Amino acid sequence: MRQQIEHLTFGETSLVRTTTVEQMTLMRSGQPLKIVLENVYLESPQGELQKFTTKMSQAGSSVRYSGDVSADGKSLTIVTYKPNGEVANRDKIAWQSSAGGRFRFHQLFTDPPLKPGDTVEASVLMPALNRAGKTTVTAIDKEEVTLLDGSKQSLLKAKVVEQPSKDVQMESFYWLDETGQMVKSFAPAQQFELFRCSKEFALSPNKEVSFDWALDTIVPAPGMPKENRDQLEKLEYRVTLNSGEPAKVFASEANQAVKAIDEHTAELAVYRVPAEGKLPAGLPAMEAPVAADREASPLVQVNDPAVKTLSGQVASLKGTPSERAIALEKFVHQTIQEKNFSQGFLSAAEVAQAKVGDCTEHSVLLISLLRAQGIPARGAMGLVYVDYGEKHGFAYHMWTEAWVGDRWLPLDATRGKGGIGVDYIKVTQTNLSGSDAFAAFLPVSQVVGQLKVEVAP
Repeated sequence: MRQQIEHLTFGETSLVRTTTVEQMTLMRSGQPLKIVLENVYLESPQGELQKFTTKMSQAGSSVRYSGDVSADGKSLTIVTYKPNGEVANRDKIAWQSSAGGRFRFHQLFTDPPLKPGDTVEASVLMPALNRAGKTTVTAIDKEEVTLLDGSKQSLLKAKVVEQPSKDVQMESFYWLDETGQMVKSFAPAQQFELFRCSKEFALSPNKEVSFDWALDTIVPAPGMPKENRDQLEKLEYRVTLNSGEPAKVFASEANQAVKAIDEHTAELAVYRVPAEGKLPAGLPAMEAPVAADREASPLVQVNDPAVKTLSGQVASLKGTPSERAIALEKFVHQTIQEKNFSQGFLSAAEVAQAKVGDCTEHSVLLISLLRAQGIPARGAMGLVYVDYGEKHGFAYHMWTEAWVGDRWLPLDATRGKGGIGVDYIKVTQTNLSGSDAFAAFLPVSQVVGQLKVEVAP
């Protein structure tokens, strides 16, 4: 990660330009995925956001956003661009004139430097999520910290809580020098550690890292039935989070019902949802689809030529909505010929062209084709039980839900089995609409690294 802060003058106007570049390579099932996030913010010297641009690149694909705050500071217009530079979407959201970008975040630590016991907060734009989050920094006390070269330094430890929505908050810790500059940071949920270092060290070859994001985040599930899981109509789990309330994190929707046991524990009842007929009695009432579950979006390009070509191949599908939805699940499973983890998150148009990807690509293409058939659809994110050799447990996953008749029918084109069973645990759902579509993954980030799952006796 690199950050550069420049103080600029345009006539009588003073602005601060902050440029950040973050680069990460993740190993997933033995396949590397390189992700690059580039942000440029223009803010007033007080940290009030004026403009921003964001570019997120991975595996040859990229998405770009630009944002402009209105003259009165009450709205932010965000434009999403296609890879070819064309405008894909334009959103106008409410804004607070005092909200800032990366420079405002920097000011929380440095202007003035914090002392033990200090608490400061501000509303700050969150990169790639395209929404402002309340950011609170609390200075704790000084600690001796071991740096990358083995030396030790006395630094001020501060707790940082970022809250992009009422139900999601992300916690991290920063260690600061006397000027407020970050020397080390740590995100407990993801177990990410960052150190400030020289450019030469940052660009030097990495030590080999054995961590695999797909395999090493699998959550064991004691008591899981070893056979005939596909035949079960219901399975109950007990889930525990080290930090956070699972009754608020996990969705009580579609095929699962959630009941709080205590602040960190909940019971989940997962049901098999039939395509037609009577629904299980224990399911909560299902909310009907909204307009965004039917429409095109920057990630779900229903009207893209490549998507239309695939849609034309299934235009003659007959039967009830549920029969057509299940047929589309099988069609997507067969269409994505190369199933691997080499991609991060492609749009439906990119998947329709490349015909490659993992669960996210299967889900987003199925959503697009369902909507093209007039069937409301959305994505579901959570976990699925897997057997990877010696690894058994719940792995992070994305699938699809189609509105047929009076229900959300879960489908998984990655497997193409005509629906899903009770070995899926849902965290949230998303219609992938608007410029903040990637914010839908935030609830899942609350679960990674701190989840415990047991099958209820």
